[in-house]
Order: sequence, then structure tokens, then C-alpha cells
Amino acid sequence: MTIQHRVVAALLRLYPAGWRSEYGPELTDLLMSRPLSARVIGDVIWNGLKQSTRAAEPSTILGLASLLAVLTFVLTGGSVGRRWILLVQPTKMTLPTVSVTFMSSGYYVLLLIWCGCWTYLRHRGTAKQSGIAGVRMSLIAAVPLFFGGLLMMFGLIGPSLVGPQFEPSASWAVLAAPLFRLPDSWLWAALGGQIGKWIVRQRRDAAGANRP
Repeated sequence: MTIQHRVVAALLRLYPAGWRSEYGPELTDLLMSRPLSARVIGDVIWNGLKQSTRAAEPSTILGLASLLAVLTFVLTGGSVGRRWILLVQPTKMTLPTVSVTFMSSGYYVLLLIWCGCWTYLRHRGTAKQSGIAGVRMSLIAAVPLFFGGLLMMFGLIGPSLVGPQFEPSASWAVLAAPLFRLPDSWLWAALGGQIGKWIVRQRRDAAGANRP
């Protein structure tokens, strides 16, 4: 393979698999028939990112957005909007002993409902599929927590960097805290799926009423 072949193959990897199977050969022939200038490469990369965003599941998009929010809490030490927002907080329950502040907030509940609704509107699936999408979203959002818990477990970071003045043994609690949110994530996203189903029904009824 020439260098141009390898560059074109790498560029095509930016596009979703479904898009590549349908339009990949055509784009390959087009790119191989002309010099690969910086502008051409930039346009291909930009369009590939747009196509990947369009093809991404709602759970992936909202999960990554939530991950960035959680990561912001970690990197800023909890200082957001001049308020001290703890990433994780101790609870008075036996299990879980700590809770994730952002994932326990009303804002996150709204994101879960929107995730379930959006998933239904895209796939016309079931409440179960919307609920699974909510679980997937929460697992993506919790990646910084899992990573931070593992670093605490191996003594690579101090517990205070993750939340309040936790003991080193609290690493297990930090790891488990997002997992205790998964049932709630399923329920809220499933509710969103029901809202999406209602929206589709309303649109169908409105379209039927407007028919002559």
C-alpha cells in the first residue's frame, strides 16, 4: 500500500461502519483520484466526525457529556460556579456508603429521561431498550469514578482528590457507588421511553386528524 492508500484508509475509519459500507468505495475512488491537500483532509475529517455524531447512540452522546461533567468536578476539585460541589458524598445508608453527587442530581435524572425518550424516538423500540440505554449512559458517565477508585485502591492518588476526606479503604465504595445508580438509571430512562412513545402516538393522531 502506498502512503496515500494508508491515509485514505485511516480517514475512512472516522466514518460509521454503515456509512462506509454504502459510500466508502465511492469516497475512496474520489480521494485516490486527486492529491490529498490539507484542505481535502480537513474536509474529510470534519464530515467523518459529523457522520459519526449523527450515527452515535443517544446513550453514547449523553454519556460522554455526563462523563465530561464528572471529569470537570475531578479536575477542578469540585469548584464550579464558585460553589464547592463534591464529586462523591458519604451517605447514612449501609449500602451504598457514598453517592455520586452529579448522578444523584435532578439534572442527571432529566438527562436519563431524555436519553430514554431520544432512544425510543430513534428506534421505536421498547421501554426495556430505553432502560438499557440509560444504564449504558450511566456506565459511560461513571468511567472517571471507576478510574479514580482504582487509583485510590493502588495508592496512586490520595482519597481526598476524589471526594471528602475518605479513608484509603473507601476506594471500594467509590468504585461501587455508580453501580448502585444503575437501577434508577434504568427506571428513569424507561420512563423517558414511555414519554417518547406518547409523543409518537400524539404525532400519529395529529397526522390522522389532519387527513381529508
